[in-house]
Amino acid sequence: MVGHRETGNESYVVNLLRGLADNPGADSFHVLTPHPNLVAAEIELPSQFRLVRVWPAMSALRIPFGIPAALSQQKSDLLHATYILPPRAPCPMVVTVHDLSFIPFPQALTPRARVILRWLVPISVRAAKRVIAISEFTRQDLIRYFDVPPSKIRVTHLAADPTYAPSGTDEAAPLPPGVREPFILAVGNLEPRKNLSRLMDAFLFLVRNGRFDGQLVLVGNRRNSAHQLFQQLRKLGLESRVVVTGYVAKTQLRSLYNRAAVFAFPSFYEGFGLPTLEAMACGCPVVTSNATAIPEVVGEAAIKVDPASTEKLAEAIDAVIGRPELARELREKGLHRARLFSWRQTADQTRRVYEEIIEPVGKRR
Repeated sequence: MVGHRETGNESYVVNLLRGLADNPGADSFHVLTPHPNLVAAEIELPSQFRLVRVWPAMSALRIPFGIPAALSQQKSDLLHATYILPPRAPCPMVVTVHDLSFIPFPQALTPRARVILRWLVPISVRAAKRVIAISEFTRQDLIRYFDVPPSKIRVTHLAADPTYAPSGTDEAAPLPPGVREPFILAVGNLEPRKNLSRLMDAFLFLVRNGRFDGQLVLVGNRRNSAHQLFQQLRKLGLESRVVVTGYVAKTQLRSLYNRAAVFAFPSFYEGFGLPTLEAMACGCPVVTSNATAIPEVVGEAAIKVDPASTEKLAEAIDAVIGRPELARELREKGLHRARLFSWRQTADQTRRVYEEIIEPVGKRR
């Protein structure tokens, strides 16, 4: 995932590795990847971490054959992967599942990806000694959809990447082409579950009623169904007011979070909702959904609304824009909330999961 613009999934891998590297203990870690150069460019790892090239690069062969071969060669005590495990491995396995959005919201995926996830994720969670969920909500989904024993699942929350922090104008990266202040910001892949269609309706309401004289900025990778969003954009006549940036680098995204009037995240379904924490870590007031894992993450530091209500969404955004004291309160609460989550804490909790399965070095034969 590293180096392939996989957003939340990539952030998890990169920051978990950094967190583990901060306190590796007596263990050694082999980072299995088909692209060691991409990982080396992103993360500086200590001597106890070694990049191991796994081939072939194609996942259909790498997962069932390349990874088990590497595990045997390295004499590994444990394998930790995300979503999909090899059908067989010479050591116990741990799998992290971020969410099961491919079940209620399959539209964003290719038919091939749908089949792979629906078929292989259940097999992987059954094969794993432990399953790591990134929220209590995802834990409950694993129990609900796949009947995973609750005793097998451990919850480890995520955190904002350290890049995301308040910044002064002098250290902020330039805004993407076409973006001008003031603007409302939304971050997430352009897919139906992100509820961007309703956000555009709410934005149109604010514009037509003279409540906001700025832009709506959508940041994220395009998915299969993104064309529907652009059709709506043209139908509403908002081409000149809505800027779709595509993927942006972390430094530029930090600038967007810092300079946005409000961060809007009305998603229908999230296994965690990492962009809400990123926005809070930058001091941006957040309006978000009251659904799935999001309340678990934002607590009382954001305005939470019914994602099915355009009216409630527009009212919440209008309140933040029109009431400076509310925006200031949300900024302060958000900064405090974001500090409650850390990758060091995530890494420590993950290490404890490993230790449940394999004995510490001093006790091994």
